[in-house]
Amino acid sequence: MKLLTLYIPLIPSILGLCFARAGLIVAGYGSYTHTDEGIFTDGAMLAALSIMAVIMLVIGVRKIRLKKRTTNRIMRTCIVLEAACVLILPLAHVAGAFSPNVHFWLCVAVTFFGSFAIFYWLRRARGCGSTTAVLYVFSALAISEVEIYVCSLIGTYGFYVAAALALLQFPCMLSARKNKLANDIESFTPNDDFFGFATTLLSSKRFLTATATSIGVLSIVDGFLRGYPDGVPIAFQPATRVAYGLLTIAICVIVISMMMHKRKSVMTVGMFILLELFACAALVLYAAFPDMPDIGAVFTTTLNALLVAFTWYIIIAFMSFGWRDPYYYALGGWIVWLGCRAIARVTLINVQSLSTNDLLINAIMGTCVVISTQVALGQFLKVSQMEADERHDLHVRRMERLEKQLSRAQANVEALTILKDNAGGYGECSACVNAAPVGAGGASPLQCAGIMPTENVDQDEAADESRNAQPDSKHGMRLVRLMGLDEGDSIADIRKATMRNNAEQMGKQFLLSDREVEVLALYALGWTQKRVAEELYISPSTAHAHIKRIYAKTGLHSRQEILDFMDQYTS
Repeated sequence: MKLLTLYIPLIPSILGLCFARAGLIVAGYGSYTHTDEGIFTDGAMLAALSIMAVIMLVIGVRKIRLKKRTTNRIMRTCIVLEAACVLILPLAHVAGAFSPNVHFWLCVAVTFFGSFAIFYWLRRARGCGSTTAVLYVFSALAISEVEIYVCSLIGTYGFYVAAALALLQFPCMLSARKNKLANDIESFTPNDDFFGFATTLLSSKRFLTATATSIGVLSIVDGFLRGYPDGVPIAFQPATRVAYGLLTIAICVIVISMMMHKRKSVMTVGMFILLELFACAALVLYAAFPDMPDIGAVFTTTLNALLVAFTWYIIIAFMSFGWRDPYYYALGGWIVWLGCRAIARVTLINVQSLSTNDLLINAIMGTCVVISTQVALGQFLKVSQMEADERHDLHVRRMERLEKQLSRAQANVEALTILKDNAGGYGECSACVNAAPVGAGGASPLQCAGIMPTENVDQDEAADESRNAQPDSKHGMRLVRLMGLDEGDSIADIRKATMRNNAEQMGKQFLLSDREVEVLALYALGWTQKRVAEELYISPSTAHAHIKRIYAKTGLHSRQEILDFMDQYTS
């Protein structure tokens, strides 16, 4: 319980996330009285995603970084429009103005604005630890399931409740801005997790990229399962609807508990195995109970709900690793996950050869499950092996350099003995007396005696790490760059990456916290405290407090002293 009190400041943000999801699900998914609403769910999703893809392209090409004030304005607009769209749906019924076209475009609108509201809350969690991210997303999922179930019980009134919940995001915003951010809370992050997976940044990027691909493939299975076998949404019975909600909440509690107890591999291998087990269980139950498809739908909808939380979690990881604006990664995650699911679902509805051939659908879904497993777990093993090889190669190179330095040191000792015995002779050497200073390329008695300068091991190791950080193929580089996990190629991007590396080295020397390292990297770039606060989504007073602690820990007293220290003591 004492551990949970650390996360009390996150309650407004968690509630905001679940309120945003509740409005989206009630309006676009029918409160899960069925697995979904067919074309009004995934067809509307495809229309909304096409707009999101254009926005993502603009952010990526123009390298836009939204300011805090802009994100707040976008959020306020999305809350109002999401609530309005949810409210218009039942009112259109009452006014007799309801039609399939009106229903479809209202679903497109609520999907778009509800998604952007969710993005805001995910954005607030960027840079946090793994355990914090798990608690954040799975708590929001569990609470939203309760809200959605209540809305499903009260029929049309559920829309009014969902609209009210969407509007409650306003007080959540105000309260969240007064509390700590998720990344201000120190939490456990396993080495084999997405937030601390690899000893090299490239390995983390590769695994994140492979994970996004695996989620996309598994989402195809989810899309087919939600309308199995002919594309028609599957209706829940009261008992199976309760079973789905309880199963989802139970899984959320178990995942949070395991992370709180510092279990490893929960969100990597463990989560993929769980998702694939649910997909296989749904397939088996559909086949075992063909006259009661709602039994299989329990596992299908639970699979979808877990994909929701897992995708939120991965989006936060991308936001933490990438240099682009957080909306870029949120939009990309939505397009990969929901785009693949929606395409599969719409294809099942419209392609008759699929909807009438159970064997073909089963074969496609089984193949997708296998591919998803191979991509994720295969990449996990590949990255582990790659890191082991890199560590071995680095050790070999380090030993070779040390042996070379040792041999030079022994030669220098012998040369110093010669110099001592023949000091007068070297003092009369014309090359030593008349040469330019050593720094300007001249000779010295030491060099005449055969003494050579030693190599800088730290610089050599930094060069090795720089080589290891380069992708091993143009295809890999393009994929990493598309997903926004490269460091950028402008001078400003390179300077920012260099300063971040220097700040990390100072952090190790002076035991700075992760947040203090982030503040130091930006402050050393010449940013004002206000701009640092805006970039890291913290208050100016918090930024000022971090900078005071940095000065106290390092014993430095000005920005210039920090820069001088970095120039002299960091590589």
